Amino acid sequence: MRFQLKNVLAMFAVMFMLFAVVQVSPASAAIADGQYTINYKVLKDQTNQPSRLGDYTEYPAKLVVQNGKQFVHLKILSSSLITAFKTNQNGVLTNAEVVSSDAAANTRVVKFEVPNLSAKLNAYSEIYIPFIGYTGKYNVQLQFEPNTITPAI
Repeated sequence: MRFQLKNVLAMFAVMFMLFAVVQVSPASAAIADGQYTINYKVLKDQTNQPSRLGDYTEYPAKLVVQNGKQFVHLKILSSSLITAFKTNQNGVLTNAEVVSSDAAANTRVVKFEVPNLSAKLNAYSEIYIPFIGYTGKYNVQLQFEPNTITPAI
């Protein structure tokens, strides 16, 4: 009887320690309104392989939470070559809103809503390189890393 009681108490102690260590991850917790940075990857469509399109974006991205909605601000480099940038919004590929543009630096910042930072977001881009006559159309996925969310300074 005494041996069984010790085993039961030991089991409860172990379970208590396990539950005490479990924490709510940032992905499942609501993020307060404000400005943050977040790391992300640009992946080839339906894979975990990096896409070359990632070479045309700046890291990390800016995350703006406003009235509980999450918007990512992504800086596109070599902006003149990227002729289209769309993200999946409610099942439809939609042009990302241009927030700012710097012709001298050849960059632009686009904004789009990301309802779930833990899920891959489908995106589409078109690239035109005039000096070699190249046009490319790419379906990609953006994979955000919610555990890297940091308040912006």
